[in-house]
Amino acid sequence: MNSIAKKVRRYLSKELIINTWEDAQSFYDELLNRTISSEEELLKWIADRSETDAVVDEEYRWRYIKQSCNTEDEVHKRVYENFIEHIMPKWMSATNLLNKKLADCEYSKDLDQERFFVYLRHLKTQLQLFREENISLAQQTQLLSNEYATTIGAMTIEHEGKEYTLPQTSIFLQNQDSRLRKEIYEKVNIRRLQDRDKLNDLFSKLLKIRHQMALNAGYENYRDYMFAELGRFDYAVKDCEQFHEAIKTEVIPLVNKIYQKRKQQLQAAQLFPYDLEVDPQNHPALHPFKTEEEFIEKTIKCLHKVDPMFAQSISIMNEMQHLDLNSRKGKAPGGYNMTLPETGVPFVFMNAAGTQRDLETIVHEAGHAVHSFLMRNLPYNFDMEISSEMAELASMSMEFLSIEGWDVFYSDEDKKRAVESHLVGTITMLPWIALIDKFQHWIYTNPEHTNEARENKWEELHKELSSEIIDWTPYSDFRKTMWHKQLHIFEIPFYYIEYGIAQLGAIAVWRNFKNNKEQALEAYKNALQLGYTKPIPEMYKSAGIQFDFSKEYVKELMTFLETELD
Repeated sequence: MNSIAKKVRRYLSKELIINTWEDAQSFYDELLNRTISSEEELLKWIADRSETDAVVDEEYRWRYIKQSCNTEDEVHKRVYENFIEHIMPKWMSATNLLNKKLADCEYSKDLDQERFFVYLRHLKTQLQLFREENISLAQQTQLLSNEYATTIGAMTIEHEGKEYTLPQTSIFLQNQDSRLRKEIYEKVNIRRLQDRDKLNDLFSKLLKIRHQMALNAGYENYRDYMFAELGRFDYAVKDCEQFHEAIKTEVIPLVNKIYQKRKQQLQAAQLFPYDLEVDPQNHPALHPFKTEEEFIEKTIKCLHKVDPMFAQSISIMNEMQHLDLNSRKGKAPGGYNMTLPETGVPFVFMNAAGTQRDLETIVHEAGHAVHSFLMRNLPYNFDMEISSEMAELASMSMEFLSIEGWDVFYSDEDKKRAVESHLVGTITMLPWIALIDKFQHWIYTNPEHTNEARENKWEELHKELSSEIIDWTPYSDFRKTMWHKQLHIFEIPFYYIEYGIAQLGAIAVWRNFKNNKEQALEAYKNALQLGYTKPIPEMYKSAGIQFDFSKEYVKELMTFLETELD
């Protein structure tokens, strides 16, 4: 069997299972009370703490995985919520005490300051941010986020006597029949509107709690608090604003050109939001696979054409049953790769429905998975707590790198269509990323706003950062609530611009790959295996690319993509 053994425990008993906080408490107490008399003993303490954190963290992650695979399973839900309510607060308190112990240790200055720079920088920030009163508030946000997942996961529509989850309806939006696309689009959004008040109120609760957490930690607003919490040491608010502006000036004109061409090809008087997924030249929708088994088999073959190590990673996950790919009722929305720090083999979750988008999702998550495998031998758990900007570089680069193997899924003609679709999707996604980020900046720096004001602001920003070619006139209410479908806003606040930063990096990786495959792959893997042991600009440099948000750089990359589209 193609499997990998768990990491060997050197501090904890191999039989230890974390069912309650008491199962871990004695080890955290020992770490807190241990006498440290040398740099060597400090390094041993760091290793023991890292192992303990990995075991507790993996328990949390498995509980999250199981409840997201079936949000209707009350047992999994209770087990997950039990961790949030009873283990997490005590773990957070223990973490803070151990952070203090390390910061105060006289031998910490003797550590290799270059090797531990990123970790110590993050640790000091966490100490500054920690407030005991925020633990219960963090619990509340976790539980409310879970309520969001349950609400979205329960949404279905009926069509011709059959029930469909919302992810399953995506295939209809690729149908050549515009009446069918319109019907499905309206059904989906009418269903979303049924929970409009519920989701607005849910977010208002989250907003109130998050703002209070920021105030408790001495920040004026949650945005500034989260910049510190997310460890954004290598860029600031002004850089995000530069990104928003670069997308507005250098990307949206190209998006308008793409959609104008689509409108002409469809011979449509107006281009509506349900016209964006259908093939504009009357080709049938791309169907890269039919069954989950076929999907997995083809993904492995595809990745093998790029690099055998990439394929082996997915093979191992498959044999260990670490893949849950098909959409079904009751399954949480979205997709993710969940790193499992002790096992060393991640878990991939998604909602496949047989579309080109599913192919893009699986290779995206495969990028995260490969990243996990390449980091597996790093000595400390915190080395693998990678920055989002680096994590998404791994995944988004893999979307491009995997193109070499897409002939496994398609004929030559269909592959050409799929590649064009992906490039168009990359370009048109960048304004959405800027929009989500800019919206969140406004939300959290204007925390007293009403539900109505929030919807109006979203609509205003959507007009600013989306194509003027699309006609939204009949769908004003749908437009005002589009942000409801973006789970990051509810569950992972401020985690979104990372996709844009990484997308620019991924385009540059692909450009390098097309110039010199072996060199580009080597640089890509070398950067990923660093984990989070270097600042982000250094890791981007290791990957052979720039960490740059400027208009000039964005324009350069868009020119490259436009050339590839021609």
